[in-house]
Amino acid sequence: MTQEIELSREAPFAQPLIRDDELSLDENPHGLPIKLPPELLRVIFEEVALSFPDAKARNHTLFNLLLTSRDLHHEARRLLYRDVTFAHNTFVAGQISDALHAGAARYVRSLRVENFDVDAVRRGSFDNTHFSHLPLNRMDGLRSLTLFGPWIADVSEVSEFLTSAIPVNSLLKFHAVMALSDALLSFLQQQNNIQFLSLRGFDHHSTTSLRSRQLMPKLKRLTLTYITNDDKFKELVEERPIIVFQTNSLFQVPEYWSAFAPRLQALDICSMMVGTHYSAQILENVGRTAVNLRLFACLEITFYPDAVPQTMPAMFHALRHLPRLEALSVSFAAASVGQLDVMTIPDVVSTSSHLKSIFVRQRPLPGHEDQAITRELQYDSRNGWTASRRDGMTTKDWFELSLRKLDIAYA
Repeated sequence: MTQEIELSREAPFAQPLIRDDELSLDENPHGLPIKLPPELLRVIFEEVALSFPDAKARNHTLFNLLLTSRDLHHEARRLLYRDVTFAHNTFVAGQISDALHAGAARYVRSLRVENFDVDAVRRGSFDNTHFSHLPLNRMDGLRSLTLFGPWIADVSEVSEFLTSAIPVNSLLKFHAVMALSDALLSFLQQQNNIQFLSLRGFDHHSTTSLRSRQLMPKLKRLTLTYITNDDKFKELVEERPIIVFQTNSLFQVPEYWSAFAPRLQALDICSMMVGTHYSAQILENVGRTAVNLRLFACLEITFYPDAVPQTMPAMFHALRHLPRLEALSVSFAAASVGQLDVMTIPDVVSTSSHLKSIFVRQRPLPGHEDQAITRELQYDSRNGWTASRRDGMTTKDWFELSLRKLDIAYA
């Protein structure tokens, strides 16, 4: 399966405005015709694209290849517009918009919209830097839509626009800083192929039931920043085959958690920051209910070295109930780092013979982020547990990589 190229959070390299009928040279600079089988050419271009982790550098290279010859034009253009970052109301957005209207819209597979707000969908704007100006109805290959911007309280106008603009049942992924309201539900009811859904939480005034089996019947991965309504949470998760769940708010475990948890193969609560008292309580609850977890990104535990002994990793003994666990992350935040013996963690939690990776992040309290220590403990039958530095890697990065390695509904 072809790997997805991660999108840059910065404004992308200015996309070239070239229409389908405006192809470039027929020959390479040396005058020799390029004739490669299409399937081989596609493999080559995929490898070229994957060799550039930086989106801007990748786009520059693809742009140069696009102008080299007629034979290279199609594949270069296909990859150049496969993953688009559209920063609403910027100069580069206008260039991207013109190119998409010129024929490149059919290549788009994922679209990330930055600076998104209600103004981005208001009709009547002919400004090509405006999100509503994009030819969304011609993006037949669009599979992923991310709307990144400030919190939107009233999503009725946004939902109405998306319902009319996005082709029915086209999306596999939808991510937005919005609450699940009756208005947004009207859009999601037209996208029954969605497998990955990320929202802020639930609208308190929503009245429509989420129990229908026809609503997102293929949903495998759910992210809710906040769980604010136990009843709505229950309605959403009970009829859908969700196996990956991410949240920042497992403090008050929902009433329906005990019935939902056994279905999970991966759980991410690493954005939670709690003290030692509450962390032990939450870990015990997870260990006794989410018994089929294979991947667990644990919460971040805060403590003060003078008050907590160096044997604090013993609290992870609560995870002894997870016999299928293969990968675990733990994180500590304290006034100083380095005093914990992290090599004691495997002895505490590795009652599972499947556990092979433990990602450990130790960081000081805010103000000294440069002192963070990040390591991965890995197990093999020959050497046992060994530790390797993972400088620069976040827990979120490790979780996504682990989903891919374990083949669990990865994005």
